Amino acid sequence: MSSVVLEQITELAGQQSLFRELVRAAFERRFGAVAIEYEFHKGWNGGWRCRATVAGKSPVDFALRRTPAGALVALPVPFPAGWRRYGVAGSDGGAWTVDDAGEVTAVV
Repeated sequence: MSSVVLEQITELAGQQSLFRELVRAAFERRFGAVAIEYEFHKGWNGGWRCRATVAGKSPVDFALRRTPAGALVALPVPFPAGWRRYGVAGSDGGAWTVDDAGEVTAVV
């Protein structure tokens, strides 16, 4: 797999609902239906993040990104090793992961 550079989301207006859905899908794939609290905030680099908290678990931060084709994706930071095989879904139906070198790649 070759790595892909994803663009950080610097303007969040109108995209919160879609990012909530992507984060929810990432959790539900691993844990089933869960109640999630979402907190959107800007990271140190100016890109938007979403901190997702599920009762009884540590919060997970997601970096909000756009693929070269324009799909939106929420990548957990750091990316949990147990999530790497299947990755997280993008808004286009593709899946994205992070390899051992820390590079973002499409799941094929």
